[in-house]
Amino acid sequence: MDRKTPPCDLLPPFPPDQSLVELKTITHPAAIRSTSATLVLPSQDLSTYLANELSTRRLSRLHKYLWLAGLPVPARPLHRQRLMNRAIVVTERADEHLVWHEHRVFVKPLPAFLLCHSFWESHLCGDKHLHASACGMLLSYVWLVAHRSDFGIAVAEGLMPPGVTWERWTFCAHEVLGALDLESMADVDLRYQYGELRLSRLDMLTRWPLVAPETWSPRSFVDGYMSSSTWYKAFFERHFSWLLVGFVYVSVILSALQVGLSTNVLSANSDFQNFGLGVTVAGLAALCLALGSIILVWVVLFCYHLLSTIVFDRRMRLERAKKGQEKRS
Repeated sequence: MDRKTPPCDLLPPFPPDQSLVELKTITHPAAIRSTSATLVLPSQDLSTYLANELSTRRLSRLHKYLWLAGLPVPARPLHRQRLMNRAIVVTERADEHLVWHEHRVFVKPLPAFLLCHSFWESHLCGDKHLHASACGMLLSYVWLVAHRSDFGIAVAEGLMPPGVTWERWTFCAHEVLGALDLESMADVDLRYQYGELRLSRLDMLTRWPLVAPETWSPRSFVDGYMSSSTWYKAFFERHFSWLLVGFVYVSVILSALQVGLSTNVLSANSDFQNFGLGVTVAGLAALCLALGSIILVWVVLFCYHLLSTIVFDRRMRLERAKKGQEKRS
């Protein structure tokens, strides 16, 4: 494993006697899938593995606009999340940690190596950005696990490393709070200056090219912040369900006009007849426009996914062939 020499001003946020995990007991995965859809082997490239585990660079790029997605306050503890009828959904990506959508909140399990003082000295204190991300992740768990009931939920959901007790976690959390600057939040990554973040707002920020033009791409516009279901049915239900509500209101209006035209008074009123004719034509035009838009979006999405898949498949084939030739030579 590669070791980094820690700068003199970067230290673990807790003393050695409050380390809850021993270095020899830490077990990293054999391999993980990185954000670029490649395999990362911690045994061969520990720094890349740690960056994938802790980095919140996507949210840091959106920091100036994160006030649209959340408040600069600590996240609610786990028992409050349950009280708000939010299901705790495990994610292994740090940039999805504490993102919520409807009745779900995504939480990344606390990595065991963050509770090991020796690991901090060997691998985290040598990189300023990695150190800030690690401090932010640890601080987020101080927010989430504030009461014994929160600790019980964390253990039941598999969020805490095995072997950690409530008493030892409380002492460690006390040291973390004392080591970090909680007023300026200068010790943590920019993302952790905010608590919970709303997924729908993050989707909006990701799709808008003027927010982060250096990272914008057609894929970010289609997928949003978090790529969920790839089924077209789920996509249209998520983005076009409001059309159904509009059609219900139009149907009610047209039914009321039909009832009015069946009466003797309004049936002889030319102004009311013209109004009803205009509303009917406008409703039919809106229906045709909506159906045409849905068909157009479906065609565009189908062509985009087809072409992007072909390009990605070709690029991966060329890269694997190139690496195969390099190994043979």
